[in-house]
Amino acid sequence: MEPRKVSVAIHYKLPWFLTSFARILDFVSKGLATRFLWRIFCRPIRFKVPSREAEFYNKTEQERIDTESVSKKIMLYRIPNDGQRILFVHGWNGRSSQFYKIIELLSENGYDITAVDLPGHGRSSRSNTNLPEITDLLSEITKSRGPYDGIVCHSFGGVAALNSVRRGASCEKLVLISPGIYEIKPMFKTFVGLFGLDEEYYADRLFGLAESLYGTNPGNYGLERFSKQIDTETLIIHCEDDKEALKEIAITLNGDMKNSTLHLTEGLGHRRILRDEKVAEMVLNFL
Repeated sequence: MEPRKVSVAIHYKLPWFLTSFARILDFVSKGLATRFLWRIFCRPIRFKVPSREAEFYNKTEQERIDTESVSKKIMLYRIPNDGQRILFVHGWNGRSSQFYKIIELLSENGYDITAVDLPGHGRSSRSNTNLPEITDLLSEITKSRGPYDGIVCHSFGGVAALNSVRRGASCEKLVLISPGIYEIKPMFKTFVGLFGLDEEYYADRLFGLAESLYGTNPGNYGLERFSKQIDTETLIIHCEDDKEALKEIAITLNGDMKNSTLHLTEGLGHRRILRDEKVAEMVLNFL
């Protein structure tokens, strides 16, 4: 099955001055327009933390660490325990506290918890970031702080985690909740479309800029390139009515992977799925 490849939340409303400025740059200089788009593309949005997540911060030990791979200060959250060690990786524009329901259940059952606020997200230092950088960070954390028995991811975090596994990070089990990207190019095109610019033209220019910065084709990070080689036991959970990461991505990914199980839910959307009790129990039972 070929997944529908909508990879950017199309309901995000960009301020008029950003889209207008991008179009002015497009007229004046394609190079300046490309760099402006790249800067916006790599800048996470920090949303207000709802009160329901406050207890997460009270229950966790917090440590801001310096990282070699990305040279940024990253916030780690810990709930030490005697059981299996689990790493949590949130999605783009997300934060670790979104996993509070799942983390609470796992910690009550003896699991040792580590969660990371990705660069530019949550309580980590404010900065731009991108998929190659986050992949490097997860590879570093799993090596320096691991090994982990399981990795639980949401949306974009699952793509980064799978890329870190591709590059040698080890874990016995993976949980991918609402995986949001299958191929990389459509994500770039959808983003460019938010500005009303030529999607194909600027997606190609952004690909070229990213390759010059990181020395690798961004397309290599797409799951369609390597998911068939991942043999880690994996649980994929996705909601039928997820409008940001459509279910076809999860269905296709499940068909690709050698050792995965897919569970489709209903009525939970893209983020509410993280605080559903049945989903938390499903993760616990799988781990």
